[in-house]
Amino acid sequence: MNDDERGPTEPLTSGPFAGVPKTIAELAQSLTDFVERAVGIRPDYMPETLPLVDHYAREVRSRISERPELLALTAQAMGAYFGEVVRRNLVGFWFVPSANLHDYQMCGEAAFVAINPIGAAFDAIVGSSEHDGPTSRLRLAPEDRAAVEDRLAQLPEVREEEYYLLSTRYEVLEIAMEAARAEASRRGYEDMTYSAEDYFIEPRPLLN
Repeated sequence: MNDDERGPTEPLTSGPFAGVPKTIAELAQSLTDFVERAVGIRPDYMPETLPLVDHYAREVRSRISERPELLALTAQAMGAYFGEVVRRNLVGFWFVPSANLHDYQMCGEAAFVAINPIGAAFDAIVGSSEHDGPTSRLRLAPEDRAAVEDRLAQLPEVREEEYYLLSTRYEVLEIAMEAARAEASRRGYEDMTYSAEDYFIEPRPLLN
């Protein structure tokens, strides 16, 4: 079976999207098309492009009162792109067990930290966590929770309008992964890596 024949949740086998579900790859690429048409620059999956995506999110926010269907459609594409930025630059993998957007997770390989990127995109577009989309709360190992929360508490406060930006969320994820990795190293697990079985073999609490 070649990549063109794969089902929507089956991973692609080659190219920059190797290991990524086909539907995610297609959504992420559609986001790059949307942003290029809007601002004239095509995002290239680097963290530095996230402010462009945040700008596009604000444009969509201004139109969803007239076209509410834009929210879910854009959030899926934007979340796929955001997840790909995280996967490629912070080293992670997608876990997409079903077509239910609430089940999507981007999981760290070197640190036990996971997030639903689609939920983060809903937050960015709405400018709030008050919506019908998936939650964007971080998923952490219980033994890392205190260390991660302490590290995040040291971050300078940001204005509410900046809190939900994908560029801000990326920085938070990066710091959370560093803190979780440091805590694992302190316990003697500096070479630990994680797979889907580690994340989903048993329920893990969410960081509120």
